[in-house]
Amino acid sequence: MLRLEHVSVAYGKHEALHDVSIEIPAARTTVILGANGAGKTTLLKTIAGLVQAKPGSRILFEDRPIENEPSHRIVSAGIALVPEGRRLFGDMTVIDNLKLGSYPKRARADEARQLEKQLATFPRLAERRNQLAKTMSGGEQQMLAIARALMSEPKFLLLDEPSLGLSPRLIKELFATLRTITQGGQAVVLVEQNAHQSLQLADIVYVLENGRIHSSGTAAQMQKDAAIARAYLGLKAEREKTGPAQVSEAAPAMATGGFVNPFARTIAPARDDMRHSPEGDADLQRGQTMGGFYNPYARAVSYDFAPKKPAPEAPAEPAAAHHESIDPAGGFANSYARSVEK
Repeated sequence: MLRLEHVSVAYGKHEALHDVSIEIPAARTTVILGANGAGKTTLLKTIAGLVQAKPGSRILFEDRPIENEPSHRIVSAGIALVPEGRRLFGDMTVIDNLKLGSYPKRARADEARQLEKQLATFPRLAERRNQLAKTMSGGEQQMLAIARALMSEPKFLLLDEPSLGLSPRLIKELFATLRTITQGGQAVVLVEQNAHQSLQLADIVYVLENGRIHSSGTAAQMQKDAAIARAYLGLKAEREKTGPAQVSEAAPAMATGGFVNPFARTIAPARDDMRHSPEGDADLQRGQTMGGFYNPYARAVSYDFAPKKPAPEAPAEPAAAHHESIDPAGGFANSYARSVEK
């Protein structure tokens, strides 16, 4: 078992993790959900020894503290990280990259068997065994990064955003392979933005929010949680019966053309005391869109709510004037237009 107790991590004055305590069981798949910047990658790097936790933090692997161990000893103990971005040796072949994964002493004796096992698990790598890593596609490189980590025979495999930048077809293929790995009893800690695919693999789910554990439970429990479903699965909770006033308050901000802007700030309509004041007129004429954002290129439009006084009638123009000026619709003069007889 891998256990974190009151783990806090800071980058300068910014605290990325705050008092995080979780238990990650062996032979299970644990998924870490959270928005960008929630601290998911920092959590994996801290477990792997790439980031130093604050004093007082404890990371216990098989009841042995590892929070102060260097990363190579943590790998030798049985924890392997597949980082975001893969970090392969691009000028080396597939086989050479895989052999580097068996660097830990306990994995060297079984290198040949592990090599054949990984080539069987990832048939695409077997086809490209002598190809340079940098010439492979993104999906193939991700498979190579995972296979290289498995070459060290880890007890816990940490995966940081394995589907990042992959096409839908390759994502499906990657998760099918991960399902094979997890069904074989490999303990996996998965950080992934694709929540739908992740929850299909997950036994336990933790939700990180602003560096803190927000909630935890099984995959089934997380899918039933309305807040989690809305935030990470794109699902809408059942609509409650609301009165007209409640529906009005929940209505989205509407643009003047009738389109909903999901990113617009909802702003209150102009107050009566603003509508007839010079300050209110000035605010309404500065290119302010209905969504609450200022558009410096917008034409000044006057929203005059007060009834206007009828303009005095202009004296009739001589008939000849119509031939001397061009007045297209909209009131703008086109100096290059040919005069058109009206």
